[in-house]
Amino acid sequence: MTPNQGGHTPLSPRATRAFEHLRPLVTDRDAGMPVADARRRVRSAGEDPEAVDELLNKGYLYEVEGDVYVT
Repeated sequence: MTPNQGGHTPLSPRATRAFEHLRPLVTDRDAGMPVADARRRVRSAGEDPEAVDELLNKGYLYEVEGDVYVT
């Protein structure tokens, strides 16, 4: 889905890589993943942990009580 079709705002390459890494990890968890864990997982994959903030800001992830979920 493109932004013109009501989808998400396009991501930077670093955030795209982070999302590709996080999406299956977060989706497989019933209770979401703590934001700090998401940043650690991204860092351990060799990516910039600040990409998690971009994912949150652009609506690819959302946060509830400190846990992130995939939209």
